[in-house]
Amino acid sequence: MTGSRPPVLEVRDLKKHFPVRRGMLARQVGTVYAVDGISFALWPGETLGLVGESGCGKSTAGKMMLKLIEPTAGEIYLDGERIDGLGRRAMRRRRNRLQVVFQDPYSSLNPRLRAKAIVAEPLRNFVPGAAVDERVAELFQQVGLRPDQMARFPHEFSGGQRQRLVIARALALRPSVIVCDEPVSALDVSVQAQVINLLGELQQNFGVAYVFIAHDLAVVEHISHRVAVMYLGRIVELAPKRALFANPQHPYTEALLSAVPVPEPGAVSQRIVLDGDVPSPVNPPAGCHFHTRCPYAMARCRSEPPALRELSPGHFAACHLR
Repeated sequence: MTGSRPPVLEVRDLKKHFPVRRGMLARQVGTVYAVDGISFALWPGETLGLVGESGCGKSTAGKMMLKLIEPTAGEIYLDGERIDGLGRRAMRRRRNRLQVVFQDPYSSLNPRLRAKAIVAEPLRNFVPGAAVDERVAELFQQVGLRPDQMARFPHEFSGGQRQRLVIARALALRPSVIVCDEPVSALDVSVQAQVINLLGELQQNFGVAYVFIAHDLAVVEHISHRVAVMYLGRIVELAPKRALFANPQHPYTEALLSAVPVPEPGAVSQRIVLDGDVPSPVNPPAGCHFHTRCPYAMARCRSEPPALRELSPGHFAACHLR
């Protein structure tokens, strides 16, 4: 997948720490370590799945990549250009290369605008004088909507059609990267399959790269080329899809995969049940963040954070046991 091409998106040691304030003077009494130093690269035409339990920092990482929130530390590169330090005006000129599909399509659409105006808005902002009507009609057809639906309001579409409308808007400017933040979790299973297949077709046709944030590992396995597993703000494993699902190297990844339902009647799977709850990101454990729930934890895990090391070509894991 990588070849000799440069990455279209790269993050280096990205962090986001939120202050916890209390009292009348709003004094800082703690810090939420939402994202605590993640690094990866994304290549043109690739889908990187970003998975983990709720609260692990997936969506926060996605918002930092989009520059919707500013990182506390770290670097973000878009098409080789560093963008983490850019202001709003400078970043606006680069928005055409970086788009987003949110989890809830209805809340991300203006209910007062017709579908045609919603899809045409980025075109009018970035491509003045373009043949907007023809381009919008083309986008509707590309995402499986009919041109005669352009006059409808968002509430007149089904959930799957609204997500198609959001995808059409994201594609309008032919971006290099689309961050998909739980794009199918609010949809019925049959509609999920339609949207996932649509994203795959659009990637083949236009070469767009996806950061696909999700908690459904079956969906991630279907659409992703590589998968990054997050736990408590850190990436604990990063590998090609087939390698990760066939031979997970981190105990947390093993537990996640053991919880995936087996689509075969009568098949028996060995479920790994983790003890305890996810620690608070306000007070994460020392050493390996996972050691409080890991069945293989040893003394070193409680004091020394494991580095994300390459165990085989393209397969990285942060575990002292590997």
